[in-house]
Amino acid sequence: MPCLARRALLFALLNLCWAPAASAVSDNFSANPLTSSAWSFGVGSNVNNQFTWSPGALNVHLDSSLPTARIDRPLGVTLSDSNSFQLSARFSFHITSAPADQAAQFSFGLTNHALTGGDRTGTLASFTSDNTFSTVEFDYFPNVSPSFGGPTLSPAVFGASAGGDAFSNLASIFGDASNLGSHSPPGITSLPQDTTLEAHLAYNGSSKIATLTMFQVSGLGVLSQLNTGPLVLDLGSFGSGYDPTHPFSLDTLSIMSYHDGFTTSDAPSLVGDITYQNISLTLVPEPSTVVLALLAGALFLPWRHYRRARRAGHLIGR
Repeated sequence: MPCLARRALLFALLNLCWAPAASAVSDNFSANPLTSSAWSFGVGSNVNNQFTWSPGALNVHLDSSLPTARIDRPLGVTLSDSNSFQLSARFSFHITSAPADQAAQFSFGLTNHALTGGDRTGTLASFTSDNTFSTVEFDYFPNVSPSFGGPTLSPAVFGASAGGDAFSNLASIFGDASNLGSHSPPGITSLPQDTTLEAHLAYNGSSKIATLTMFQVSGLGVLSQLNTGPLVLDLGSFGSGYDPTHPFSLDTLSIMSYHDGFTTSDAPSLVGDITYQNISLTLVPEPSTVVLALLAGALFLPWRHYRRARRAGHLIGR
């Protein structure tokens, strides 16, 4: 292949492999997200002071009797269920009240700024009003029910609207697989409070599998994996509840404080606080991109040696 043709092919492959479709998004809250143009409220507002900031920390007050409030940071790209990514957050939490006869969660994740609503549960007046379409989130329910057990931990995936309520297009882990209270040693029975934790929610767009892994963070920043059981959610499995004909469409990093439509101000289903130290999204290259990168590298090395030899005067002519 002539030198100029090889060079043109090389640059085309390099551009294809390494020109980023989108950069990773992260925030360590060194600046106030409530006054930053990088963040905005996707649902609700801060009229109830559910979000407060101090340098390096975003505190979210959980009170399920309050209206849903959600802050969003744009990803700069729209992700579907064919993309691969990892969502991570470092946080600590403290639960004040989580009645045994109710259930409510604290959450963070990915949403669609325009299409994902704030009604997570429906209401007594309308059981099918829930509208949190296009959401991939971390969910921890600290409630312990005498009938259903708990606490429970799971990734949750809502697809796009298919003409019904959000729960008609939901995949999550249910039963003993998500029930930390049913795990026997060496599994843990609940996430430790007042302790720095880190959650990694990895989604594989090829296999349609979401995996949630939990870590405890030492004072030196060392991660020690917690035995929370196999928290693996397969969207492609039969009966998962996810509708692949209406896939999710994600364009924002989100932190939520959900309202529970089946509770009252006199008896909220969850009261507590969660403090985030950082949150991030990392995009994972697809296998085809990796192959192209290797091909580009294979072309690049001989071309570089050729250039060096030319400069050393070991090759004559073109």
